[in-house]
Amino acid sequence: MNLFELLEAKQKERKGIENTEEFSFFMEHRHELGKINKFSFLYDSEGNDFNIMRANIIITGLLNKQTIEAEVKSLDEYQQKQDVPAFLDSLKERLVDLPYFSSNNMKIYIPFFPRALNQIYTNEPLKLLSEPYSNLQDNFVNSCIDPFDLYGPDLFNSFFTHLVKVGTNGKEVAYFHYDTNTIYIVNAQGRLDIKIVLFDKYLKRPTTSHMLERITPVIDKFFANDREGFIQSLYDNGFISSKMLDLIKKNK
Repeated sequence: MNLFELLEAKQKERKGIENTEEFSFFMEHRHELGKINKFSFLYDSEGNDFNIMRANIIITGLLNKQTIEAEVKSLDEYQQKQDVPAFLDSLKERLVDLPYFSSNNMKIYIPFFPRALNQIYTNEPLKLLSEPYSNLQDNFVNSCIDPFDLYGPDLFNSFFTHLVKVGTNGKEVAYFHYDTNTIYIVNAQGRLDIKIVLFDKYLKRPTTSHMLERITPVIDKFFANDREGFIQSLYDNGFISSKMLDLIKKNK
């Protein structure tokens, strides 16, 4: 059992992902994943907290797409009134409520679409009324890309997730989840490399104040590949007990 498996095995009882808004959202909308074959495997993500977050990114993109398309359907009414600018204003107001990811100063509302199609959906919606873009409402699978490959770990630093960025080494990004008290190290392909579960069952009264301030030195040691410093920092910042520290040392 490696260090990270040991931390997870000895974790203190906590609020699991299944007791979060994210899980409720996933269970309510996961049927949407069947619309894109390459992501349908995420339907069965119960018990895998990181895959639930990945699934929710895709689901949110699908819901955003449907919302924008529903707005475009009302465009005919505006055209009859010869007031397309009013439609564009209405769409802009609707977009304010939608989650997004920022990439190169551009807001990406549909992460599984390339930037060019996101540009059309948000800034050139009139094109959605004529071919080939009008086909995107029902036949869009061939236009889908893998957003995790394209955007990498930065995709999780968005309004699509509840994660908080706590550090990076330029290739990998560390994120913290407040509800589960877990750090996720996401690699350049947007996949999970390592899961660091904070607080072990031997800690009588875990301290949850100033979490980001305390996590920073831990992540600095992790990205410096300083194993001993990383373990000591976990202890010094109250994330593991003295008993857990002894177990880790014995588990080398």
